[in-house]
Amino acid sequence: SVMSSLASRSSGDRAPRLTARQPQVIRLIAQGKGMKEIAAILNLSRRTVESHKYEAMQLLGLRTTAELIQYALRTDYAGA
Repeated sequence: SVMSSLASRSSGDRAPRLTARQPQVIRLIAQGKGMKEIAAILNLSRRTVESHKYEAMQLLGLRTTAELIQYALRTDYAGA
């Protein structure tokens, strides 16, 4: 489950290695921004933003955007 995977990550396991862009995309998604808006903010194509989101979710073992947002809120990825 998401909760158990989050718990195991916070118990000292090394977090997956995300690219520099992936945390930026995760943070903006968690702030409620859409793909098109994130693309404009980061000066990327919408498709590239979607790729960063998908690849981050794969690395983190997450299946849905809701799980990604929950992960972001429980880590420092949600930002200020």
